[in-house]
Amino acid sequence: MIERLTKDDAAGLARDAADRWMARKHSGAMNADERRAFEEWLASSAENRRAFAEVERALERVDAAGEALLEAEFEDQLRDAAASEERSGGRRATLIAASLAVFAVAGVVALHLSGRGGSPAPVAYETAIGESEKIALADGSEIELNTNSRITVAYDASARSVAIEQGEAFFDVEKDRERPFLVKTRLAEIAVTGTSFNVSAFGDGAMVNVLTGVVAVKPLNGLEVTLLAGDAVRIGADGSAGAVARFDPTLVFAWRTGKARFHEEPLRNVVATLNRHFETPIILEDERLGDLPVTGEFDIKDRATAVTALALIFGLESRDEPARTVLREARTP
Repeated sequence: MIERLTKDDAAGLARDAADRWMARKHSGAMNADERRAFEEWLASSAENRRAFAEVERALERVDAAGEALLEAEFEDQLRDAAASEERSGGRRATLIAASLAVFAVAGVVALHLSGRGGSPAPVAYETAIGESEKIALADGSEIELNTNSRITVAYDASARSVAIEQGEAFFDVEKDRERPFLVKTRLAEIAVTGTSFNVSAFGDGAMVNVLTGVVAVKPLNGLEVTLLAGDAVRIGADGSAGAVARFDPTLVFAWRTGKARFHEEPLRNVVATLNRHFETPIILEDERLGDLPVTGEFDIKDRATAVTALALIFGLESRDEPARTVLREARTP
């Protein structure tokens, strides 16, 4: 069971952000906007100030060669990325300005890999409606496929790539800075080196939710977005990214435990989610019912109970037809 972010989780997020800020400062390429953003980040909470002070003390205590953020290669990549940004003109806005450097590193390595000759042979995986599957990859990474999902995996010594044709998948990626892990959907490309995150590509959009680590999302149209743990972004049907938002992991990742959980979710969305798991769909007779708010948990393996629960919650009637079940307002005698 995945729990809500705790106080320790919040401290971990602050430490991760402090690491990014320290890396950006040592890159030698921090501009005025980033310096202002850094000062605002420090002033925003005592937890942030404490985390940054801990990073500073750690750097004083350890040898530079033992501190990953100060490795020569990493510093060079940060400088190269900053120089490239200056040549192209302009800067992009992100939730945290230091994430510019994080995405630049992933992008530099990805471009390097794309120039290598040869491509790994892809392997396809697919789940039927109501099924899920866990996939162990050669490097120790794992993928968990949700219902009605199709992906292809391309793995070799130089590249790690997954294409999601449709559906939803949770990724637990082993860290490898030399081989970024790339997830491609029709609307966006997601780049990481080692983290855990969820990608949903049902319908006309896509959703990325990050459980741990840092994830760079490059939408089909518009600016890139960098997500930290607890962040989510939706990619619209036009291929552009929405605003970065926080999310409740107990809701988003419930499918991994055979559940679907909702909090004040419109009934139309609840029905759409449940129908991904059921061979026979649930239909709302009156579209106005779709606005009803639903809070609760459903077993995605038990369709009959889900239908009964929805009917009871709102005093509806259910009618079974050959190819569907219809929910409608109760008829008075």
